[in-house]
Amino acid sequence: MIIRNGEVFFEGRFQKKEVRIEDGKIAEVADRILLKEDEEMLDLDGRLLLPGLVDVHSHGRAGEDFNFADRSGLQTLCDSYAACGVTSVLGTTMTNEPSAIRRAMETIGAYRKEAHSGARLLGIHMEGPFLGKAKRGAHDEQYLRNIDMAWFEEMNSLSGNCIRIVSIDPCLDGAADFIKECRSRGIVVSLAHTGCDYETAKMAAWAGADHVTHLFNAMSPLHHRMPGLIGAAFDCGMFTELICDGIHLHEAIIRMMFAMRPERQLLISDSMQAAGLPDGTYSLGGLTVFVKDSKATLADGTIAGSTTNVYAAMVQAIKFGIPTEQAVLSASCLPAESIGMGKEIGSIAEGMYADLLVADKDWTLQQVYIGGTPL
Repeated sequence: MIIRNGEVFFEGRFQKKEVRIEDGKIAEVADRILLKEDEEMLDLDGRLLLPGLVDVHSHGRAGEDFNFADRSGLQTLCDSYAACGVTSVLGTTMTNEPSAIRRAMETIGAYRKEAHSGARLLGIHMEGPFLGKAKRGAHDEQYLRNIDMAWFEEMNSLSGNCIRIVSIDPCLDGAADFIKECRSRGIVVSLAHTGCDYETAKMAAWAGADHVTHLFNAMSPLHHRMPGLIGAAFDCGMFTELICDGIHLHEAIIRMMFAMRPERQLLISDSMQAAGLPDGTYSLGGLTVFVKDSKATLADGTIAGSTTNVYAAMVQAIKFGIPTEQAVLSASCLPAESIGMGKEIGSIAEGMYADLLVADKDWTLQQVYIGGTPL
């Protein structure tokens, strides 16, 4: 198939290009491509062609939770992500009783080996249980635990070695050695749910941590004499996750972060099972969550995930004043690069999977393609 007459997001900006898709991948991007005999042609009529979006931190949506979803639930999740423009996702697990985490690892690992529709389930972002109690947020305190490499190896093995990110508190004993070991295996270590100071965060970065989980949330605030993890993340050039839903972060913070280091900002959803559903009572990692006016909280008012998606977050960032091209990069190419998959997904370029979005100029999502196949 050849896609013509659209504004194609190519090499970081929208350009008038044509795209050829063959065998589920992008075969050619050029100013003009000759149509082969019997080849299908899609006329975009001036609409936008974007790469499929990538969410590296999401706990669920559409009534399902990665911690507890069975095979059918995972299929519901993948279909639901794809329907809102997220063509690749890391299923993010929460702190919970060991048997629940073990079951989630086995279920996700087995599902990834099967053929399925919807978004690509890239692997697992394991958020907890190696987190600090003081900044635990919506993580169940009774199941938090010290860093245990042997236990982590067991969980990763159960998943088919598909843990791509593990979020930890760098204040925990053994953090530096754990970070070094994970990085030697290609597993991204993200700093999270921590009251760590600047020096501890920098030591973790030197050990190999290069990612920060939902920046500003569940960590010590930025102070002009105590910059903490936020200051260290900037100094060390770490990838930083931003929840751009208008609830977790003020729009001025979004603009500030993009102004300082646009190339390291990742738009995530941190969504839970209520995403895509009406206000009501739901669950996140086994804890009861109340959703009102799209804001998810525990009974004590602690924010518990979001109800947004990365496509909506991208559009929101643009409304907040982030340059359009940068917002698209932070929802597609940069998340893919942050987990070492920048040569497979997240961009429109030769050899990449043909995961594509067609949108109107007002950002209304019109069509989603995964591997060149329309949903």
